[in-house]
Amino acid sequence: MVVETTGLDPVTIKAFLAFGMLLNNGAALQVAELDEPWAERVRTRIRPGPFDHITTGSHR
Repeated sequence: MVVETTGLDPVTIKAFLAFGMLLNNGAALQVAELDEPWAERVRTRIRPGPFDHITTGSHR
């Protein structure tokens, strides 16, 4: 359904959903309250285009 609605390729959608799940898990684990290196990496904002290197060809 997401592919049909957005017109994006399945690999891009998979990466987007995976990142969204990371954000949801970070919120559930309350990483904003933790002073740990891994929690800092979960909280760090990313620049646009973080999934540009993931293509249908590279994801085989």
